[in-house]
Amino acid sequence: MHIMDGRKATFRDLKTAMRWGMWAGTPKNQYSQMEYENGEPCWQGGSRSTTVTLTCGTETALRSVKEPSKCQYIMDFQTPVACQPVLKQRGIHSE
Repeated sequence: MHIMDGRKATFRDLKTAMRWGMWAGTPKNQYSQMEYENGEPCWQGGSRSTTVTLTCGTETALRSVKEPSKCQYIMDFQTPVACQPVLKQRGIHSE
């Protein structure tokens, strides 16, 4: 994904462009998805929104971005933080 000035988008760009909405994951993994709302105005009205799915990975990276409908985005964000339940099961804590 690229933002308007042509550089590659980062997760920080998302945080500054939209307002945090809520955690939207499943009951078993509530913190696996984030909703961002009330983003930049969309052409022909409305505002942009994004759902970010957090997946376990060894590095932090924005893996994919899709726009299934006008100004509605879905992002897959890989991060070691999403691996925390596995680490806690093994007795490793990062508190």
